[in-house]
Amino acid sequence: MSITTTSMPFWKEYPERDSEWVRQYPTKHVMVTEEEVFPPKPMGVYMHIPFCNRLCFSCPYIKFQTERDLTLAYLDALKAEITNYANRPYIQDHRITLGYIGGGTPTSLTAQQLDDLLGHLHNSFDFAPDADFSIETTPIDITERKAKVLLERGVRRISLGVQTFVEEELKNLGRPSDPEMLKASIRLLQDAGFENINIDLMHGINGQTMEGWEHSLDVAIELGVTCVSFYTYMEFAQVSTKRRKLPPVPDREVVDDMFFFAADKLTKNGFLGYYGDCFAKPGFQPKYGETSWSEDIPIIPLGPTATGHLREHWYFNEPDIGRYVQTVREGRLPISMGRHIPKPEAIRRSMVLGVKAGRVNRERFMRLHGVDFMEMFADEISDLVEKGLVEVTDDGIEVTGPKGWYYLDNISKAFYSPEFRRYPQHLGADITGFISPQRSLPLAIVNGDSQGGCHDC
Repeated sequence: MSITTTSMPFWKEYPERDSEWVRQYPTKHVMVTEEEVFPPKPMGVYMHIPFCNRLCFSCPYIKFQTERDLTLAYLDALKAEITNYANRPYIQDHRITLGYIGGGTPTSLTAQQLDDLLGHLHNSFDFAPDADFSIETTPIDITERKAKVLLERGVRRISLGVQTFVEEELKNLGRPSDPEMLKASIRLLQDAGFENINIDLMHGINGQTMEGWEHSLDVAIELGVTCVSFYTYMEFAQVSTKRRKLPPVPDREVVDDMFFFAADKLTKNGFLGYYGDCFAKPGFQPKYGETSWSEDIPIIPLGPTATGHLREHWYFNEPDIGRYVQTVREGRLPISMGRHIPKPEAIRRSMVLGVKAGRVNRERFMRLHGVDFMEMFADEISDLVEKGLVEVTDDGIEVTGPKGWYYLDNISKAFYSPEFRRYPQHLGADITGFISPQRSLPLAIVNGDSQGGCHDC
């Protein structure tokens, strides 16, 4: 039997006076949980460990030789920075869903130091049970005990700096030159329980040949790693070691051929392209970059040069480790430089970094920014499609591999605003007067004398 609204005593149509006193809306209620009313907002964290047990001359990042007093002073400061963030209401409204620990070499720390630091991190922030956390390491710095600590503290993805499986190429890089040791470190991680293992490879190394490059890719595939990232080696053709002159790097045309060869080989072996030079098995893509960039998830930066995105600001931390420690000891966040991101630039930022991750979802973008990027950037997208760099899909746009992967940074810059077009990005270490990575921390700061200042500033 159907019921009309006119038969309901609480519903009267004008000019009859309704006697129900309206005091709430909507009127149909369902069961609601606390989690639905107060959902934790997703947030990420990047933590920088600027130490290496062995410094590689090919690495451009800020790093220091691991040294006891400097390391202890730094770890105390890093934990203080974590606590400072954790005490802020804005951070307490969020839940850590993803993170990355980079360097340097994070595993240059001892197993006990890693356990203490990651324990402090987990105790300070609200971590999602399934948080996607990654860490970098090298074959010589990872041990069975460290691997166990990392797994117990929620690290699920590990990135191993292999660079090459060719003995002569390892020597030219100044790295430990036993390929079997590199393979053993990967098997150690697999036996420890890591299911998601990335290895970094380099192409364009001094003396490298296409045959050597193919060999390294074959070994990676045979070992069953879930992700392979490859980078163009910085051209140190004129750099000599004390023992001998290095052979020349391959010609640019050969290095380019190596890129396309690797992209073809990896995709034929079940890997999918992400970020242009990162290839992962389905389900194992690195979520830190893809999720945080495309969905604009806030990122807490921890440590010198660390980059973050909080409260509509992009910024990076003080790169000078002495000033970093001193600032944190004074109870302040070590924020150095950055920029407020107004809404128009936030929209462009999601496009710039979204295509960097390989794809931009139309519905998700609309939900995040309230605009349709297909309409807003119709001219830019049409031009990229015509050049064969991106393709339009049912979900949005996707970078076309392998050509688009090779030109990924060109594609990203197509969405810059006129203000920032042709303007170089500002790197965290690029601050006048920063301490050279090879300089040590002033003893006054290591010993706790905050009045001592930084003698190298």
